[in-house]
Amino acid sequence: MILTLLLGLLLQLPGLWFLDAPDVRRGLVENDAITFSIPVEKLPAGTYVQFGVCLENLGDKAPRHYKVEVEQGRDWVCITEPVYNDGLADHSFITVSSADRHPSTYQDIFRLRKTVKDSLRVRCRVCSPYAVDRSILSRDEQDNAVELKGRQYVAARLNPLGTKIPMLTQSVLLIGNSFTYFYGEPLMLQEIAFSQGLWLDVHTSLKGGQTFRDHTGLQMTLRSTSREVYDYAFIQGQSQEPAQYASDLVAGRDVKLALCELCDHIREVSPECSIFVEQTWAYAAGDCGGFGSMENFDALLADGTAKLALAGRAGVNPVGPAFAAVRADGSPVNLFFPDNKHQGLAGSYLKACVTYLKISGKAFHGAVPSCGLPEDDAAYLRSIAEKIVL
Repeated sequence: MILTLLLGLLLQLPGLWFLDAPDVRRGLVENDAITFSIPVEKLPAGTYVQFGVCLENLGDKAPRHYKVEVEQGRDWVCITEPVYNDGLADHSFITVSSADRHPSTYQDIFRLRKTVKDSLRVRCRVCSPYAVDRSILSRDEQDNAVELKGRQYVAARLNPLGTKIPMLTQSVLLIGNSFTYFYGEPLMLQEIAFSQGLWLDVHTSLKGGQTFRDHTGLQMTLRSTSREVYDYAFIQGQSQEPAQYASDLVAGRDVKLALCELCDHIREVSPECSIFVEQTWAYAAGDCGGFGSMENFDALLADGTAKLALAGRAGVNPVGPAFAAVRADGSPVNLFFPDNKHQGLAGSYLKACVTYLKISGKAFHGAVPSCGLPEDDAAYLRSIAEKIVL
């Protein structure tokens, strides 16, 4: 059984697709697949393609192992080399217990071996008979259900990037919550970097509302820190944590301890990794997060993030100062989601630009993707990012 999702049926921006509501798939067993498709005229062999997907199990009888494969002629070819093995099956990615309420995200760039005409198709194929609880999959099991995430998660992305060979590959880990996953910032980061000649192998552990302490006990986070040798890692905590820590260093002592534990986990496998603590942004919601004004909130975020980064022997990723610079400009570009807290599409783009510049240390050059924003807005946000980071 192949379940096909035509991305044109979703709420669509160029290269990004969002579901208005979660799309639930039931009864998947070995060799069933969720297939993603976009129309194309012709993509020559050698074209690079970006793919990302976000799934969450609704029960522990849902599939555990998936391989991600691209259609090449009459064959389906696995795009992840090498695939992982957990003792049960080779796979591109796994899903976790529904009790964790943690989405499983997969993100990669691959190169077409053959020319594609008419339709580019990529699928997530169930590649073992095992459910999350390691029982055998059954079509009739009520708890065999998985959803493609809705709301501001990116359910899927399938995006041709051209044939230009990237000059450099680096591995990046993103740990965070909705202040990272809203509107697909990790996918934007990867696309922007690729346009600049940098292939980012991005791994993520992103779950809504998570604090630094939450992440120290989250299975997916701990697995992600040990899976790769990373060149860069960005750690983003709950939006008020650094400000609360700055307000009371004694009461917030565990915030510092948890952040240091995360840094230590990363350095166990990646001792040379450059780690950054993300300085997030002030927002108007909830009386400016409970801090009374945007200016006071920003100041406490800056102070707390700097202290935490020092304790963790890490740098600071200045996303918040970039948001503040747009506010100070009186720009009409709206960085926020309607809740006046989370980032909107423009906010995610700005965050991706700041993060790219922290990795590259170089100004943007040539054609840079706007990721669905008006070109003038995207160019303005890139200039702000350069001003803050460089």
